[in-house]
Amino acid sequence: MPKSIRVALVNDYMIVLEGLRSLLESGDPEIRIVELDVRKGPRRSVDVTLLDTYGELETLAERVRSLGADPQNGSIVVFSFSDRPQAVRRALRAGAQGFISKAVPRDRIIDGIRAAARGEQVVLTQRTQHAQIDQALRWPGRERGLTERESELLSLLSTGMTNRELGNHLYISENTVKTQLRHLYSKLGVRNRAQAVSVAGDEILGEHHRQSKLVE
Repeated sequence: MPKSIRVALVNDYMIVLEGLRSLLESGDPEIRIVELDVRKGPRRSVDVTLLDTYGELETLAERVRSLGADPQNGSIVVFSFSDRPQAVRRALRAGAQGFISKAVPRDRIIDGIRAAARGEQVVLTQRTQHAQIDQALRWPGRERGLTERESELLSLLSTGMTNRELGNHLYISENTVKTQLRHLYSKLGVRNRAQAVSVAGDEILGEHHRQSKLVE
C-alpha cells in the first residue's frame, strides 16, 4: 500500500478549508487531511501544511516563519489566489517549501503537494485572468456576485487597514483597492466599510470564522 500523505489545512475561515478539503480528498486517495486549523498551526505531526492565504490577517512572511519554526508542521506550502512574483519570492524567502496558485488545475495542485512531501521545492503558478478556479475552491460571497479579489478584500475590511495597507497586503495599487471597494459596496448594496463589515459578519463569513477541528 502506498504511504499516505498527512496534510494540515490552515486558514482563517472554515468555509475555505472545507472547499479545499473536498478538492484534495476527491483527487487523490493517498492524501489524508488530518487537521483543519483556523488561525493556528497544526496540533500534530503532518507531512505538509497547506497555508491558504485567503483572508490572512498577518503578513505572509511572518505566518510562514511561524509555521516553519515547528518541524512537526512538515513542508509549508502557500496556496493563494495571488501568484504575483513578489508574493512567491516573499513566501520562499520566509522558508516556504512551495507556492501553488489556485488557478492551477487540481491534478497539478495534488502533484505539488506530493512533491513538497518528498522535500522538493514547488512553484506552480498560472498568471492569467481567464484561469478557471476549481468549483470546490470558489470563494465566499460568489453567490452574491463577488469576484475572488472582492471576496478577499471583504474579509480584510474588519482589520482596519488603510487602502494603502490593503494594497500592500494584496499586492495591488491603492487606486485599484479604491475601485474594487466601490464595486464591492455596489454588489452588497452598502455605502461604506462599516456596513460592508456588518454584511460580511452576518451573511457571508461570520459563522465560519474562528473554528478548528481534527479530522480522523
